[in-house]
Amino acid sequence: MKRLLTVVLLAAFPQAADATGLYTCESVAQEKWLTEEQLTKQLTDAGWREVRRMKPDGGCWEVYGTTPDGLRVEGYFHPATGEQLMLNQRGKIIFQKQ
Repeated sequence: MKRLLTVVLLAAFPQAADATGLYTCESVAQEKWLTEEQLTKQLTDAGWREVRRMKPDGGCWEVYGTTPDGLRVEGYFHPATGEQLMLNQRGKIIFQKQ
């Protein structure tokens, strides 16, 4: 039964299959995205202590790192502006842009 429900939901909402994370960004052309290096610099200039890993997810940049406050988080950032959209720590949303 669970499998049937999953198939039905994926068929009804195909864009959801592209996103594996917690947040989905507006569609932005790939050539307008910040590079990993640009976003890393933006975050470190803002005081992030560490940017460990980054990957595209749900049309956003998904970043794993340590905030200026020392929190190890998974963050979602706008792909073209680098704006912080959501921070998640161990399954708990600690920031989400309204």
